[in-house]
Amino acid sequence: MLQPHQQSLRLYLIISIIVLLSAGTLFALIAENVVSAGALTITDVNLAQWLHERSTPLLTHFLLVVTHLHDPLVLSSFAALIAIYFMWKQRWYAMWAVVLGVEGGMLLNLLAKQVFHRARPSFDHPLVTLTTYSFPSGHVVASTVFYGVLAALLISQAHSWRRTFCILLIAFCLVVLVAFSRMYLGAHYLSDVLAAFLEGIAWLALCFTVIQNYRLLR
Repeated sequence: MLQPHQQSLRLYLIISIIVLLSAGTLFALIAENVVSAGALTITDVNLAQWLHERSTPLLTHFLLVVTHLHDPLVLSSFAALIAIYFMWKQRWYAMWAVVLGVEGGMLLNLLAKQVFHRARPSFDHPLVTLTTYSFPSGHVVASTVFYGVLAALLISQAHSWRRTFCILLIAFCLVVLVAFSRMYLGAHYLSDVLAAFLEGIAWLALCFTVIQNYRLLR
């Protein structure tokens, strides 16, 4: 008979698998639409143009700060420091969650960009100029896995549903802010950031599934 903590781990495992399959399926649908130049790509172009036409100096400056703070290299550096801290504290599960979840997720996105080779939005007077590929958004993947792992670690120490909800809400709002900054600045289309969010969620679910499964088998 399973112990109470093992039952909790099994429940988390089941939820992780459901999230993985759901996010992975939605990502595949968006990717297929982008590759086949479906209806979503028309919305992409229209929304990108609409946002570009309504840019203001103050909002541009603010969102440039947001996007620079969430550069994948910046978040990767923070994640490395956090992993070192957990290693020093001998909190091995937390360390591997950070290493696999954050660093692994960013590496996966670099590979995805090379698969899809999607060009970035183009404007006569761009707010930012980038030469790398657009799909999926590296900033959004990085912020999703970074804040996702931090949220999971904080929730593991939370003792109420109210605190858990607040943690998830803050993490989600931060990711949405980063996603909006990338679209507003003309660095990405809507489908880029949606796919990146789903990619990050699917990757985190996979990582937590592996870690929880290992804990169940111990």
